[in-house]
Amino acid sequence: MPSLRVPYSWLREYVQAPATVDEIAARLHMAGMEVDRVERVGGAWGDKVRVARIQKLEKHPNADKLQLATVEFGAAQPKTVVTGATNIAAGDVVPYGELGAEYVDGHTGERVVMKPKNMRGITSEGMILSAKELGLGEDHDGIMQLAKSLTVGVLLQDAIGDAVIVMEIAPNRPDALSILGIAREVAALYNVKLTEPRAAELPGKLDPSLLTIRIEDDRACPRFAAAYLEGIRIGPSPDWMQRRLVAAGMRPITNIVDITNYVMLEIGQPLHAYDATMLRGRVLVARKAKRSERLRTLDSKDRALRPEDLVIADGERALGLAGVMGGEDSEIRPNTTTVALEAASFEPLGIRRSSDAHGLQGSSGSAAARRFGLDLSPALVSLALARAVSLMGEHAGGRLIGSTDVYPHPRDRAHVRLRGSDVPRVLGASIASAESADALRRLGFDVQVADDTIDTYAPAFRTDIGIAEDIVEEVARIVGYDRIPTRLPFGPLPAHERHPLDVFRERVRDVLVGFGLQDTISYAAIDPAWLTKLTADGSPLAPEPLRITNPTTVSQSVMRPTLRASLLDTASRNLRHREGVGFFEISPVYLPRKAELPEERWTVGILLAGQAEPVHEGETWLTSPRSWDLHDLRGITIGLRDAVGAGPVKGALQRGGPGLHPGRSLRIESDGRVVAVGGQLDPRVAAMWELPEHATFVAEFELAHLLSETPAHPSAVMPSRYPAAIREIAIVVDEARPYGEVEQAITEAAKGVAESVALRDLYRGPQVGAGKKSFAVRVVLRSATGTLSEEDVEKALKRIQGRLERGLGASLRS
Repeated sequence: MPSLRVPYSWLREYVQAPATVDEIAARLHMAGMEVDRVERVGGAWGDKVRVARIQKLEKHPNADKLQLATVEFGAAQPKTVVTGATNIAAGDVVPYGELGAEYVDGHTGERVVMKPKNMRGITSEGMILSAKELGLGEDHDGIMQLAKSLTVGVLLQDAIGDAVIVMEIAPNRPDALSILGIAREVAALYNVKLTEPRAAELPGKLDPSLLTIRIEDDRACPRFAAAYLEGIRIGPSPDWMQRRLVAAGMRPITNIVDITNYVMLEIGQPLHAYDATMLRGRVLVARKAKRSERLRTLDSKDRALRPEDLVIADGERALGLAGVMGGEDSEIRPNTTTVALEAASFEPLGIRRSSDAHGLQGSSGSAAARRFGLDLSPALVSLALARAVSLMGEHAGGRLIGSTDVYPHPRDRAHVRLRGSDVPRVLGASIASAESADALRRLGFDVQVADDTIDTYAPAFRTDIGIAEDIVEEVARIVGYDRIPTRLPFGPLPAHERHPLDVFRERVRDVLVGFGLQDTISYAAIDPAWLTKLTADGSPLAPEPLRITNPTTVSQSVMRPTLRASLLDTASRNLRHREGVGFFEISPVYLPRKAELPEERWTVGILLAGQAEPVHEGETWLTSPRSWDLHDLRGITIGLRDAVGAGPVKGALQRGGPGLHPGRSLRIESDGRVVAVGGQLDPRVAAMWELPEHATFVAEFELAHLLSETPAHPSAVMPSRYPAAIREIAIVVDEARPYGEVEQAITEAAKGVAESVALRDLYRGPQVGAGKKSFAVRVVLRSATGTLSEEDVEKALKRIQGRLERGLGASLRS
């Protein structure tokens, strides 16, 4: 949120509330204006910096450019200070720092502690201080002059110290992003009078030969006004203004620039001053940038303007990025005598887009851009312009020649009508219509009450008012939120049935966490370059991704159509710090659809890479390390299906999948589309992501499809009370034969007695021959109706052997 620093002395110029600064800050906070803290200006001065008077000045006996100042500051004996300042005389009242005082070094800007200093043979007993050394401005050339009415000897903090209320202003309240805006709030809260700033009378006429203004896009620039002043004398702004600017967080520059900043902080409306002699064609135009147009801004950067950028231009060139930053070509110079002062209103979305496009958002942007990026009221334009003209006349010798204002479509004030009973109904507090009307009038609303109707017109500067609830909120802020009684909720709680997919998602997550995998969450917006690294030849793995219209960064410019890219990136980064990873993600992928909104498809992704964790039966953390293998991935996916009750895979099983090892991967197709895929990552793809080339395994499957295979009501089978017969057999098959076919053949051959089939080992070597492999399988046989005899077991094993030999061309090893 935009921040605002409110010097208490500045606030009291417009409103005199019967409260301390801390009480006012607390009251503002309770009224919905977020107060961060209250700072004390001069808090670092402590009891070592006081108001002093120069008794006499003498020339330093050993230095032509130094003087000896004798100062009295309430102590029994005056002190002698050696100084090089030339702007002081006997009788001046100045700030004096004793030895041990803390001050700002005028050359380095660092805070230092005052120590005795010998200057050409004479020790200086302290310092008389400049505004910069006190942290009150940028003037370091001379000693700060204090009012002669101040009491000598008092602490400087008590004499001229101040407090600053530091606030965070909600984006919907641009009217409060100013001293006057906060003064309005305080006046309403304490029901005291508000004093408006002094402002000049603007004639509303200006000789076109001096200056003409024009709007070419009244949507981007609803209002454009200017004043023309002559006789300007450039110099420093007055001390009181500099102190206020510093306290508010701005650096003083020159009187003209300081006045525009001062009025922006005071009124909330940014201004811009041009050297009128630098305007070509004697014209100021609010227009869109021309193709290939460039601008050198005040930060000394050359910028290529976009056709959608709004600029303020003269008859030949762009002078500034409207509402964002001015240009160097027309800035105020030391010899400027004629000023064209601009005040305008801009469409906030366009300002924010220009700020973002040119890297001038956030702390890099101007205070003006932060205000224009909100819905600032055009009504502030004339007030701010008149106030600045008044201050330039007082402090820069400016003589107003004329003014002009272009406002083709004046904005109407917000009109809201509501029932008086709406206020207590919404707030739950007893507040009469008359009290509501009084609270609104204190805020500047025009209010009419008739029977149960409250008719309101918001002040022109309140652009956040639009509906009845806005009015109710304003009433609550002024009468006090503490008027709303605390009550426990009553009445029946509405039933809320969760979507089945949400419930199932949590169930799947619990199962996978139970398997020892880590749950991860990654960004849905990814780098499009990732999608070219999912297959060895760069061919697309998924449909053309959805592109984000205005991405914050290229690395997050498309919505992911697959989880695989996110999984591989997460694994790649984590494997830099550990030997292996095993994790999953349950998140949506985004798929485009013609003439329809994109499909948001919830997907489960699993990735295993590098060194395995102890997941096998009998493994512990003391077991020798091993790499993940394909059977770990298979066991996890089958275990998940068993845990949710999905049962055997439904759909067509196909070998291979894009980006996977063709002989060590499977995909499942249903209704003409792939609903699940898994296996070993293609070693060439693994190398691109700096992952283990032969120990990276990935699986993806649609959550909704898995849910469709899961029974609505879980079923359970009574475990057999009869003993099991456990046999281990070694089966030799062709290298290309997947284990799943072996397991399916065993289960079907011993149907009714095959309780489980588990792979125990995989062997390749000379004992089975080239092109062959051997599965060591544990088969658990058990009957639900009685104890299996040895003859029953042998018959089952013979059926298994026959099925394997005839159906798969397998043989059994002894």
